[in-house]
Amino acid sequence: MMGLVGLALTFAPGCGSASGRMETPETALARYQQAVQEGDVDAAYALLAEETRATVSAGAFRQLMADNRAELGEQAAALGPAIGAGVPARAEIALASGEKVVLMLEDGRWSLAGGVLSAPALSTPLDSVRALRRALARRSLPGIERVLARQTRADLADEIDRLLSETADELDLQVEEQGNSARVRTTGGREITLVRESGEWRVVEVD
Repeated sequence: MMGLVGLALTFAPGCGSASGRMETPETALARYQQAVQEGDVDAAYALLAEETRATVSAGAFRQLMADNRAELGEQAAALGPAIGAGVPARAEIALASGEKVVLMLEDGRWSLAGGVLSAPALSTPLDSVRALRRALARRSLPGIERVLARQTRADLADEIDRLLSETADELDLQVEEQGNSARVRTTGGREITLVRESGEWRVVEVD
């Protein structure tokens, strides 16, 4: 059975308050802390995300709170610094295409942090993998470059610069053509392998 500590922290701090105004993450944490310290099971349960309440009944939650009272007290006390320091809120909206829009709650307003409407947010390793997949699917070189580490990006830029330099003077290029295959040797000794497809030459490999 899932422990109460891990379960209780799945509540969603962006829900509305009784006054109709959007509740901040800090306020939701403070309400949760108070509910735990006072042993108010109903208030704590109401703060759980809807999908969590769908898997854990109010009765099961009450029993979990009773069985983990000491641990919950320590957890509630530890929430103090987090409440005072401010808690960021992040929301993700999945689209049918597999992409997502990422929003952040800032000063009581949700703003776009990344996704299909702007540069993708790279907050987690999976975000980076999703961004790479999206760039590859769209054949977007800028998108691919964005997810590369600085050193990898610099190495790629250096390779591109060298290739540009070595192919700048066409008179210095050595071309060997055999049927539908060809090789072009650059001034730096690099070999470009090409193949003729539908009457046009296409690059196969740059060695």
